[in-house]
Parts: sequence; C-alpha cells; structure tokens
Amino acid sequence: MIDPDEQVRTAVEDLFAEFARTGSAYGVVKAFADTDRLFPQRAYGGAWAGRLKWGKLGHYRVLQALKNPAYAGAYTYGRSYDKRRVQPDGTVRSARRKRARDEWTVLIHDHHEGYISWQQFLDNEAKLAANHTARGARPPREGSALCQGIIYCGACGARMGTRYGNRHYVFYVCTSASDQASTTGCRSVAVATVDDVVGRLLLEAVTPEQITAALAVADEVTERHVRSHRAAELAVERARYEADRAERAFSQVEPENRLVARSLESRWEAKLAALAEAETALETARAAKPPLPPRSTLEALAADLPRLWDDPDTSPRDRKRLLRTLIADITLLPIEQRGQVRIGVRWHTGATDEITVNRKGPGRTPTTAVEIISRYGAAKTSAQLAEQLNAAGLTTGKGRPFDTAAVARIRDTYGIPAPRTAAVQDGEVSVTQAAKLLGVSTKAIYYWIRHDLVPVRRVETSRRWCIPWNEETQAIYRQQAAKPTSRGKRTTPTIAGGAV
Repeated sequence: MIDPDEQVRTAVEDLFAEFARTGSAYGVVKAFADTDRLFPQRAYGGAWAGRLKWGKLGHYRVLQALKNPAYAGAYTYGRSYDKRRVQPDGTVRSARRKRARDEWTVLIHDHHEGYISWQQFLDNEAKLAANHTARGARPPREGSALCQGIIYCGACGARMGTRYGNRHYVFYVCTSASDQASTTGCRSVAVATVDDVVGRLLLEAVTPEQITAALAVADEVTERHVRSHRAAELAVERARYEADRAERAFSQVEPENRLVARSLESRWEAKLAALAEAETALETARAAKPPLPPRSTLEALAADLPRLWDDPDTSPRDRKRLLRTLIADITLLPIEQRGQVRIGVRWHTGATDEITVNRKGPGRTPTTAVEIISRYGAAKTSAQLAEQLNAAGLTTGKGRPFDTAAVARIRDTYGIPAPRTAAVQDGEVSVTQAAKLLGVSTKAIYYWIRHDLVPVRRVETSRRWCIPWNEETQAIYRQQAAKPTSRGKRTTPTIAGGAV
C-alpha cells in the first residue's frame, strides 16, 4: 500500500500528521491550503489509468483517506452493499449502504505496510465521530468561550449554548429558552463569570509532571515545519526532473522536424516555468515560519503554565482542548441568592468541585449597591439613594456614578418599592383615576402623554404623572377620548358622576 513515489508518500504522511495535530478534516484542508501544498490522485480505468495528477486537497478526499482501513495496513472486503428497491412503476433503484465493522465479510490486520497503525485508525474514527455536530457532538471551536460545548443547565439539564452580544460581552444561555421549554430556574450567565473560575481551577490542578506536554507540542511544531519544507523540496526535485527530461527530448529531435521541435520546445519552457514556481514556493516556505527558540528556552517557558495559558498567541481552541483533557463537563447549578452563580465541575477522574462566585458582566450592579437600595428603598427617594451610593464610592456596572434614573432601573429590575409620597395634590388625579373617569385604558392616556397631546405634571421625586383635573383640562382629555381609534371606531366614554 505504501506508494513507491517519495513525493506521494510524503503528501499522504502529511495528511495523517496534520489530522493528528488539528483534530479535524477541515483543519487538514486549511493546513495544506496555508502552505500551498498539493495532494496526489491516481486515475483508475480508462485512457488515463495509472496517471498521477496533483491538485488542491479537498474535504472529501481527507475523509476518504481517514476512513479507508487500507491506509492502516488492513485488507477488507464487504464494507458496503447495494440495497435495491422496486418502485411503484416497476423500476429498480439501488443505493450503496455501509455495513458495521463486525459485519464486514473480510478483515485482515497487518496485511501490508500502512501509513498508520490500526489503533491510530480507530483513534481517527473516534475523532471524526466527536466532530459530528449533527449527531450531538460538541468539538472545540474557535470562539473565546472556554466551556463551550461542555456546560449544562442545572435546572432543566439542557445544554447551554454560547451567545455573542458584542465584542466584549459573551454569555452562556440555556438552549431550552429557544424551544420555549425553559424553567424558572434556567439562567444565562456571562462567560467571564464561569471561564475565569474554571480556568483558575484547572491551573491549580495541573501538576509539574504534566508540564512535559508542552515540550511534546514544541517537538510537533518542529516536525511540522520539517514536513512542510520537505514537501516543497520534493516538489522542486520532481519539477527539475521533468525539466531535464523535457530538455533531453528536445535535444534529441532532428532539426528538420520543426513541428515536433516546436512542440517539445514549448513543453520544455512549461517545465522550466513549473520549476521556477516550485523553487519560489520552497523559498516562501522556508521564510514563512520563523525558527523556533532553543529547547532550553522552551523548557523554561513550559515551567510556567499560567503564563502559557494567558499568552495571547495561545488559541482559544488549544485552551479548550487542554481543559477537556481533565474536565468532563460544567454545570450551572440553581441558586437563590441574586447576583451569584453556583458552578459544578466534574473531572474525568469522577471527582467533583462546587464553587459559588459573584456574577460578572457589563451593567452588572455591585451586590453592595443592591443591598443598600433594598434596605433603604422604601424610605428614601431614588435621588437620595443615588447621593448615598456615590458618597460610599460605589459605581454602576459600567463604572459610572449613580443618578436617579440608574437607581430607578435597579428598583424595576429587583422589584424594590419606592417610598409612598403625596404626589397627587388637590385638584389633580392620577393616570389610573383619569382612565376610570374617561372610560379608557391607561395605555391610551400614556400614549397621549408621550406624544404631548394633553397637559400633565411630572413629580421628579417619585417619577409619577399627575393630571390637573379642571374644566379646561377635562375638555382636552375628553376630546382625545372621543377621537376615532386606529380601527376607525369611536370611544364612548362614560364619566362617573355625570355625563361627558
């Protein structure tokens, strides 16, 4: 099974090596595309049988190689069968169906030399299955959310998805919300609230003996650079051979045979152009990657895993892979205390940890500020509370000083009542009272107020609306109530205590 062509062998070996590094078929395609490496394909049957062609590596071709046991040195027969079905019109249609491994007709291990071992073939199958999102798999992604794919809601048991509000605010949300099946205990939480705790827990759990994995990664990077350069060198060698062969053919033609000479000369020029292009690609490959630092430097760097973890060059996907090697899943557990979140961590060893932390995120009011507003909210106005919070050196979740509007929003969010003040004076009515007198809804009156259609007075301390109920004001409100609605109907108000 090993191809006698060294360039073909190198390309196939690179395919399996890149899959071991990236863990996905699309990662292999991207790695080949980034380094401008081509992949071979032989034609079978027909006039082009046995001819070797080179082209860009596609996703289907990667899957074809990863799923073929022949590359693992195994001989197989009967991995699929044709299923025929008779249609109502009498025609017969057939479709190819795959069999499970235990149903294969023949399976002979170590039948010939392969590019990978049988165990590596099984590991590759497991990786492909773990990447199959249509079947429920949640592989590591490129996003910044560290626990993406392994965090669950402790209230309903559903998986928690990742939502990106903007560049600075990412949060986990229970997927039951999209199915209208969420419970009262389902919550969303800022990614920073969970990821900071889980990342710190991981760094505390890693022992110095496990740090040698960083050196293995460095060796893998070095090997990858060598493979990339070697592939370019083999391409130059093949292009030089093709150019020399074209030159020999041109030199051996008889000068009188001008038609053949012109054809061979054109072919020679094309081969020389291909050689120049291959040499340029080799120089680009050598200059694209900077040389790695000495191993002693890597050892000193690997001794400090927290610095590696926080390094900007460490990709989010690499952090997720490291996290999943030790942690099985994360659960957002229910909690009664507002402003806090309870995080359950289950390790692959079966051990569990439970941590309670304060929530984070833009607009998140400090717990101390909420406690002060809850304690004095019924006795002090929003303006008085804003002065008290600013005097205590507290700020809003966005780092701004408190004002009346900010305190009012906190009251609405946490259901903190405002002090009962004598807002309505003699000769005035509230919006609710005016709605009853006019026989309309409060929404209609608020609509008139928002569009400045009626006179009204705003009480700044309690932020309530008071309506002067004199003859002139009543006439304006009755005129608005008598106007046709959006459906063309006319309201027929009845005023308590007399006719309109």
